[in-house]
Amino acid sequence: MADAYADVRWRAPELVAAFFDHPAPYFDPLTTVRVPSWSRGRVVLLGDAAAATALLGDRSSMAMAGAYALAEELAAQPGDHARAFAAYESRLRRETGPRQRRVGLLSRLLVPRTRPGLAVRNTVGRAVGRTHRTATREAANR
Repeated sequence: MADAYADVRWRAPELVAAFFDHPAPYFDPLTTVRVPSWSRGRVVLLGDAAAATALLGDRSSMAMAGAYALAEELAAQPGDHARAFAAYESRLRRETGPRQRRVGLLSRLLVPRTRPGLAVRNTVGRAVGRTHRTATREAANR
């Protein structure tokens, strides 16, 4: 990590030093886990274990929606958990598939791999911030 950020200015040296000085440093890569099946036998995956879909926070909502869908399918297929699990997975994959694809795009935009990508991200971020501040001031003045 020190090598990766060796030529970065701003507060990078301070942040890298803090990372290495921490008693339990942790680095979380932006990854998406995709599994071919959400169930095996009498075990079924739910929420992020089945299909992590967000960087910015709809995961608990998706987990609750998944739990509700699973309960509905189990109630609709009494005594046949395999059919209920398959119906639950089919139903939720229609929703999570597009979300997982957007996560890839969003992660590439938020964590670009090149200096030009960083410049674009930072410019857009500043513009969005200015637009939000202007809209907030205008709303407050009405």
